[in-house]
Amino acid sequence: MPALIDQRLCDSSPHCAAVRACRNGALSFDRARNQVVVRAELCGSCPGYCARACPMNAVKHAATMEAYEELKAEISNGPSAEELFEQQFGVKPVDPRADGVNLVHADSSNFDSYVRKSPVPVAVDFWAAWCAPCKILAPTFKDLAEQYDGKMRFVKVDTEENDALAARYGVMSIPTVGFFINGELVDRSVGALPKAQLQAKIEKVMKMQEVANV
Repeated sequence: MPALIDQRLCDSSPHCAAVRACRNGALSFDRARNQVVVRAELCGSCPGYCARACPMNAVKHAATMEAYEELKAEISNGPSAEELFEQQFGVKPVDPRADGVNLVHADSSNFDSYVRKSPVPVAVDFWAAWCAPCKILAPTFKDLAEQYDGKMRFVKVDTEENDALAARYGVMSIPTVGFFINGELVDRSVGALPKAQLQAKIEKVMKMQEVANV
């Protein structure tokens, strides 16, 4: 039975884990349409490796025709992408390119001045415009930037335009938030963490800074 792609949840990543997990080439990333697609004629009755590999649960696998039709109806008649994300994650996804208080965008030309030479700890959000979890993290990162203004600097790096920076710090999955003290990477978080978990990371790094300054 062919797999289904719930485009509301799919982050349209050219590095899709579900595509890599597909053993018969049925799933692929269509660059012209900028989305993951299924070639039904190649999709067989496998155990659903693709669905298990998708971190966003956007790939659906049906074992029977009845289940397949139910999934199609659920996707077609369900809530919008924004409503779905808000139900699942408790926040409305926003464009990760948005600016805010104590929030700057860095590239290779200014990364050292913003991050490596910062007198205060720095949180760096490595993101991409196509990344759905990045859109989920964006409002939380923006809120925390304002909350910690003067105590920690918040920086955003577009990994599509600054892949060398992402590679330098071993960013393998996005969003990744790297935490820096005195220019050195001391901790990181991966994924769209809830606000409380990300704030706990921030407080941990703040205490590390206090120890480093003793």
